[in-house]
Amino acid sequence: MKKTFYLFASAALMLLTLNSCKKKTDGDVTLPFSTLSVQEQKQAIEQNGIDLMDKVDALQSTPAIVALTALNNNINGGMPALVKPLAQLRAGLLKNDTKAVETFGQQMKVAAALGDSLWGTYTWNPEIHDFDHQAGASNSATILIPATEGSSDNTGEIKITYEPSTIVAPGTDPVEYMPKSLSVVMKVSGATVMTFTFSGAYKSDATPTSLTQTLVVDKFNWNVTFTNNDKDVSAKYSFTYDQKVLLKMEIGAAGSLTATNIQENMENDPEKVLSSGAVLVQVMNIAMKGTINDFKGFAAESKALKPDSVVHPATTYNESWTEYVYPKAYYDKMANIINKYINIYGFFANENKKFADVEFYSYEKTYTYEDWVWNADTQSYDIVKKTGTEYVCEPRFVLSDKSKVTIEDYLRTGFEDLITKIQGYMPQE
Repeated sequence: MKKTFYLFASAALMLLTLNSCKKKTDGDVTLPFSTLSVQEQKQAIEQNGIDLMDKVDALQSTPAIVALTALNNNINGGMPALVKPLAQLRAGLLKNDTKAVETFGQQMKVAAALGDSLWGTYTWNPEIHDFDHQAGASNSATILIPATEGSSDNTGEIKITYEPSTIVAPGTDPVEYMPKSLSVVMKVSGATVMTFTFSGAYKSDATPTSLTQTLVVDKFNWNVTFTNNDKDVSAKYSFTYDQKVLLKMEIGAAGSLTATNIQENMENDPEKVLSSGAVLVQVMNIAMKGTINDFKGFAAESKALKPDSVVHPATTYNESWTEYVYPKAYYDKMANIINKYINIYGFFANENKKFADVEFYSYEKTYTYEDWVWNADTQSYDIVKKTGTEYVCEPRFVLSDKSKVTIEDYLRTGFEDLITKIQGYMPQE
């Protein structure tokens, strides 16, 4: 019923890691605890969330979002392949979707690779509720649209340029090429209101070695980068306003990270792939960071952790079988292994002061389930609710006053204003 937990941890680490570590990572630096009380820390965290939502609210009134809203509402007919991703980008940004920029870039690259018939100039014609299309130079398109709702004047201009690389995209027939660069620039009445850029470099087998894409809207900036040299893999995402961090995530890994090695060993022997890594997630001034420096040791102890086994002898109706039992001792050892090798803490980024350490612990959890029970009186089965127990291993905060509290309980009180703000925040569709 249970899977060996190190497999899960291995897969998670592949996604949740920071710049590689040939030496000890920043996560090993001992940060002092904030001198604020626990209640004051909660107030700082809550205000941090409210400030973030206020900043994102301002995104809706930028000229680029207004123009994309007009594009979405004015154009009710079919959109050209190069236009559809712009409408979807707007929806993603207003929903605070961290994948919005990455998704937009991928959609634009797919659309740009469709062929020469897409390129040229598209002019919105309100009389026919469609675009007039004039063919033009390969890999370049200009789209003229109204920049405000209800307007028939095409004061909005979107310029798209695309350059393919010389690397063949795998499995394409007819042959297509991986994208080298892509640029999308939106202007309203001649002033630039949005810029998107992408650049990529690849191995001969189309494995990316470097990818960068950036979206700028007014003072908002989204940036995504990825690098891979077979020893170090790093992926970074940042969302800033006027150069101040609103959201940042940095993930990566160190080890032997060739595509072949990952394919051959990641599932059963991840220690042959990974050696170290870390994760950083930051929301304005609040950050969480986790690191692991000895994945080989972590994997060895994880593999050695075994559940109890009970052999059930064969009966008239069944062959002998083995039941695997996971007692509390198993989860105690699991928590000890995680705490030994993985270091996680929350901190105030500007002050570089911790508000909590994170540790894993085991406990007995009660749950309810339904079961079929034979009723001799009615000669039928009744559905009966029953209570069961199981052991689990989960994280909890260790606060500056040394108290230990589950993350759920920590968030249960002290964040009422932020919850109200979230509930009242209804992004435009």
